[in-house]
This record gives sequence, structure tokens and C-alpha cells, in this order.
Amino acid sequence: MSQAAPDLFWEGSAPMRDAMALVTLARECVASGVERRALYLRLSLLPARLRDPRHHRLVREVLAPVLRPTRARLYELPGGDLVVLSPPPGEHLDEVRKSVCRVLPEMARDSAMPLLRLPAESARMLSLLEAALGLQALPVAAQEIAAALPIPSSAEMDAALRALATANLSAYLRRQTIWRLVAGDEEPQPIWTELRPHVPDIAAALLPGRALAAHPAFARRFRHAAERRILAELSRPEEARKLGAACLPLGLGTVTEAEFLRLEAVLGPRGRRDLVVCIPVEEMLLDPAGFALARELADRRGWRLGLDEMEPELLPLLPASRLDLPLLRLRFRPQLVSGDGALRATWDAALPADRSRIVLIGADAPVAVAWAWQRGITLFGGRVLEARL
Repeated sequence: MSQAAPDLFWEGSAPMRDAMALVTLARECVASGVERRALYLRLSLLPARLRDPRHHRLVREVLAPVLRPTRARLYELPGGDLVVLSPPPGEHLDEVRKSVCRVLPEMARDSAMPLLRLPAESARMLSLLEAALGLQALPVAAQEIAAALPIPSSAEMDAALRALATANLSAYLRRQTIWRLVAGDEEPQPIWTELRPHVPDIAAALLPGRALAAHPAFARRFRHAAERRILAELSRPEEARKLGAACLPLGLGTVTEAEFLRLEAVLGPRGRRDLVVCIPVEEMLLDPAGFALARELADRRGWRLGLDEMEPELLPLLPASRLDLPLLRLRFRPQLVSGDGALRATWDAALPADRSRIVLIGADAPVAVAWAWQRGITLFGGRVLEARL
């Protein structure tokens, strides 16, 4: 992290370190309530002809006389973006914007040079940092690769399902901890272990070179068969004894299959109290009667039922009775931070009042945790907390 007291000092040799320092600072602002002002110069958005070392040096020369008398700090990020951070009220940052726009008129847009208030806009700051670090490009690249593959034929699908019925899937069982963050505690608390078959890897082994996800009906059948096979393995007494507090994301049809009923029986009343089963919201909408049956089974047998893969767009469309469940797993999407303001307000208003029942899944970057924490959500599943530990 570079410092600016008493003079502006800039160390351009460690952009990744500067980015991580900003991530940490944004999170600390959320936790402590300490205010900062940040001017984010998205120089990476400029045309290539304006991103050479000469222009970069020109921008820093413009910044220096404005920042020198202040307590501002300057950070360089991967890709060439710059962030100027200052204590409030930070009026001098407006002068910085004007100075930069005089030498680079292309920056005279809020999207190119936003002025952010922390902690209120910490989530937006972290979203911009994600883009600077290139994290948002990864899912797009994966989708492009999958789109180039053919879908499996019916014969290939039947052969894969036969192989799946007797396969040992222990190598494909993915475990992820669901964490609770508590104000004042430095370390998150483990609440449940989520277990699910990693269907993409299983499909790659049994259907190599085929795009299973491109055929939704095939994908549902394959996932259902993989879930049944995993449940058969978990219901072995030695495995069930080790299960502990578990969250099982399962398809709606799976909870009435013999494999799940066997697991219920092996767990017994005490073990079922520690079990949460989460059904994809899409399947609840397609089969409301089946979901009502699953809810009745959960109430009668003592395990808890939740909704999985809730997308922000669905929140305002579902009646409160549909969301009145022990658990709601909400998928983090960038538009929760960067979308239209009115739409974001609608999503916020549609969140269940009892935020202790919401798990934010896909919390793979600090921006997700910051967004949720500001709304009273304390349960998380994602890489950002796994990596921290």
C-alpha cells in the first residue's frame, strides 16, 4: 500500500498488493463504520492509444499537486487502474476529477471515474476491484468452451446412466462449509457441511467431449442419478455416523427415493435434526404439489427444508409463504451491486425479514460478503471464506 504523507508517494511495483490492501480496507470500513472517500480511475477502460506509459505518467503528474497537501493515498491496480483514497469530506477529490478530465476528456463519465463513499458503497468498490483482477471473465470463458461441444445422444446418455448406477462417486463428492460471520469475531464459525456430487466432473468422466448442460432434460436426469448414488453411499452406517450437521442440495424427486429414505432411517431422529435439504427453486415452481409433499415430509420426519439457487429476480415474484422456510439459499449476482438502483431497492425489500434464515451462496469474492453484511445476512457459502481459512 502506498502512502501520501507528507508528500504523495507512489510505488508502482506491487499492484496486486495494492489491490489486496484495498479489499481489506473496504471490508474494515464495513465492519468498523469508519468513513472514507475513494476516487476510482478506471484507466483500463481507455482506448489502447491512451493507455501507454506516457499517458499513465501524465495522469500521475496531474494527481500529484492536488494530492500532495492532503492525507490521500494512491493505489495502483493490475491493469493500470488507480484509486485515490481519502478521509472525509474529501472535497479535493472533485478537483482531482476535474484535473484528470482536462487531460483525458474520455474519463469524464461516472462509470469511468466514480467517486465512492465508504462504507456505504464498499460493495461497489469491491465489484470494481473484481473486474480489475479479472475475476468476472472466468465464467464467461467456461461458457464459451461448453457452447462449442455437442450434446450427448440418447444412446450415450443411457450408457452413462447405467455406469452411474454402480459407480463409486467418493472422488466426486464435494464438501463446502457454510459459515456464520459474527460481529467482533475474527474467525467465521462453521455451521453446516454442504455435500453434493460435482456433476460437471462426473459428466466429464462418463460423457467426455459432450455438453450435458446444453440439454436440460438430460442434465436433470443425470444429476438426479448422481444424487441417488451419493445418497446410497452416505446411508452406509459408517458414513452416516460421520455426517454431522449437513446441508444436502437435492432435486425434488430425490427426497422420495429409496436412497434418501434409507439415509433418513440410518440417521434416526437425532441425526435428522442436524440435516437440511435444499430444493432448487426452479423445481419448486415446476412442481408445487411435489414441493408441498417434501415440506410435509420434512415437518413429519424432523429434518429441515430449504430453497436452493434463489436468484435475485425471483425474490419479488414469490409470495411470502413460499419463502417462509428454515433456509433460503440466495445466489449472489453482480447486479445486486451494479444493477439499476430501483431494481436493487426492490430486491432488498423482498428479502425475508428474518435474515438469519438466508445463506448467501456464490460468495466467491469480498464484494458478496460486503453486500450481504450490510443487509444483516451472516451465513455464507463460497470461496472467499474458504480461502481465508
